[in-house]
Amino acid sequence: MESPSPYKYTLPVRGILGGLFVGIAGTVINLAFDIIYRKITGYEFAEYIGINSIIFFTIPTLIAAGIVYAFIREYIKNGLIVYIVLAVILTVIVAFIPLGPNMLPSGVAMPPAARGLTMGTEIITGILGAFALPYFAEHPNIWGS
Repeated sequence: MESPSPYKYTLPVRGILGGLFVGIAGTVINLAFDIIYRKITGYEFAEYIGINSIIFFTIPTLIAAGIVYAFIREYIKNGLIVYIVLAVILTVIVAFIPLGPNMLPSGVAMPPAARGLTMGTEIITGILGAFALPYFAEHPNIWGS
């Protein structure tokens, strides 16, 4: 029988570590989506999104979301609901509202196949940040409380 952990994890630690865990899991899911999307569509061009950009987009984004989650839960009444609503709104803005007709810094329009790939990874990351991160940051079996 395991004894409970003598260390009590604070909310910021649980937020950051929950974000890290969900970020790693999200990276694996996004990489699987990348492979499946490319197989289905035949899109093979890797200039816009590739393995490195998926890894360096997903993990830091979800760690930052964990920090925001901890801050909101600590200082705002009904923080969980506020965080989820904020995360869903941000996901919709990032995934569905383009930053202009030319999505690339060079001024060239992003190809539709590349946009589908980036939108998919943005949606996956947003859903995980909105729902999985709070679950793992609060789950008592993970933190021994």
